Amino acid sequence: MAKAVAFHGYRSSPSNIQWLTQPLLEAGFGVAAPVIRDVEDGYEAGLRELPVEVAAGHSMGGTVALLLAARNPGSVKCVAAVAAPVDRRLQLQYLLQSEDPYLRKLANHLASLGNKLELTSPSRFIGSNMPPVLYIRGSEDHVVPRTHVDILAGLSDKFNFPLEVVEVPGMGHSPQTEEQLRKIAEAVTRFVKSCI
Repeated sequence: MAKAVAFHGYRSSPSNIQWLTQPLLEAGFGVAAPVIRDVEDGYEAGLRELPVEVAAGHSMGGTVALLLAARNPGSVKCVAAVAAPVDRRLQLQYLLQSEDPYLRKLANHLASLGNKLELTSPSRFIGSNMPPVLYIRGSEDHVVPRTHVDILAGLSDKFNFPLEVVEVPGMGHSPQTEEQLRKIAEAVTRFVKSCI
């Protein structure tokens, strides 16, 4: 059976990303969804699952999926990332400008990581062996700005790997409505079938 690994976001859990794992299960993949604390921990958990056809994740989990593919050429056939920071230093700079208490707390957590931010940023490792990437984001995401899509698009142009970007109208950092869930499921299903 084809294998997928899916990572949840910061301070979340595998049960909170069933909207991401369900389309993979329905597409016929065996899905591993480890409980992770941070990007480093998620990366280590992901290494234990390799090789996989699909690495997927939401937010911090999407960062893990991108990092896993970037650092292990040939071990991941495609990546489906939802609202994922691609450059964690840039993400910290963005969050530091926010007045929102939750985002400030997130900024403090990232700031405490120091140079680990650089070492866990997918943008630092993406190269010519990057597999196809699906990047899904909400048009109203105020946690991870659109700049991260632009960085990924620039890397896609430079290193010539396929990138599909799907923007879900009205969605914030996570899907909330049936319509948003449907759009994500359709995009993920179509993408993984085209990759495998």
